[in-house]
Amino acid sequence: MKKRALFLALLASALIALSGCSAPNSLQLDLSQGYGNHNKLLHLNASNGSNRQRIEDFAAILENAAPLEKDAELFAYYPDYLLTISRKGQKTTALVDVNGSFVDFMLLEEEQVYRANISPQELKALVHQSAH
Repeated sequence: MKKRALFLALLASALIALSGCSAPNSLQLDLSQGYGNHNKLLHLNASNGSNRQRIEDFAAILENAAPLEKDAELFAYYPDYLLTISRKGQKTTALVDVNGSFVDFMLLEEEQVYRANISPQELKALVHQSAH
């Protein structure tokens, strides 16, 4: 009986550990410098709480923005960043341009230009945030 209980406890522990292996990849972020260079600045997955929070902070920039009455063809010719957030197989990709006092971005899936509700300084702090 003790062997069976020990086996079941070990099996349950293994299943819990293995189920956690796929969870970090259900939320990922890739941030590259520029659109053409693709110099990768960040690659994060939700392997820990601080990474998950940082990804959510980037996602909030996209979710809490205001649409601009600006033709997508007039968007920045050389955007500063290419941001991709993957959630459960769904990708959201944005070209991000730091524009004086504003952070503007265009969602590639929509070809809509938005203005973020953060300052360029706040974005820079988020990009260069060190892992804890």
